[in-house]
Amino acid sequence: MNTESRQNYYEILEISENASAQEIYNAYQKAKLTYCHDSKAVLAAFTPEEASELRNLIEEAYQVLSNNDYRNVYEKRVMSNTYESQDLTAEAIKIASENLFQKAQPSIIETPAEETAHTQIIQPVQTPQTSVTTALAIEETAPTVNPDFENMIAAKKEWSGEDLKQVREYRRLSFDELTDITKINPWYIAALEKMEPANLPVEVFVRGYVLQVAKALGLKEKTVADSYMRLFRKKIEN
Repeated sequence: MNTESRQNYYEILEISENASAQEIYNAYQKAKLTYCHDSKAVLAAFTPEEASELRNLIEEAYQVLSNNDYRNVYEKRVMSNTYESQDLTAEAIKIASENLFQKAQPSIIETPAEETAHTQIIQPVQTPQTSVTTALAIEETAPTVNPDFENMIAAKKEWSGEDLKQVREYRRLSFDELTDITKINPWYIAALEKMEPANLPVEVFVRGYVLQVAKALGLKEKTVADSYMRLFRKKIEN
């Protein structure tokens, strides 16, 4: 498993690779609020175990990216694209950093001054909504409604990647258009439709992506995600 198939810490916090210390901190706080224990959206979409895994990944991402030394080691390993997934965990990065600098104290990025000066209210990340422009564009290119297909969608209980592809094509949405709505990389959307575990992040993020795609396609999110993940896990086991 190379680094391309593992969830990137920058993607976990939804920031660019050029993010500043302040941007990393703000993204971390926002992610914590989004996936907090009492979030109704999280409780409805994920099992307690999956939600716990999400929170652990968020903490892991912040531990690495908020530390200059850890971040440098992490980026070099990601860019080399030769390390196994276990070499990109926070613990592995910490050990590598200590060995590299002979157990010297790492230079921790200080907590942004805003935290000590005042508490900034950061709104939780909202589930991406279709913009007015995108909605109008979809409406203009929408196909003639097929009652039989719509009835099939409404009654369907089992969903695969191919099923999602058929609905996307029926809605006349390209990968780029679906990306605009969901903010999911089109490369991941293609991998979701092909159900390719090697080209997707950890399971809990795959489920999150399926929920967003289902919502964008006007489907029953939980039904789609539950059935999709059952099939997805079988592919991982085979």
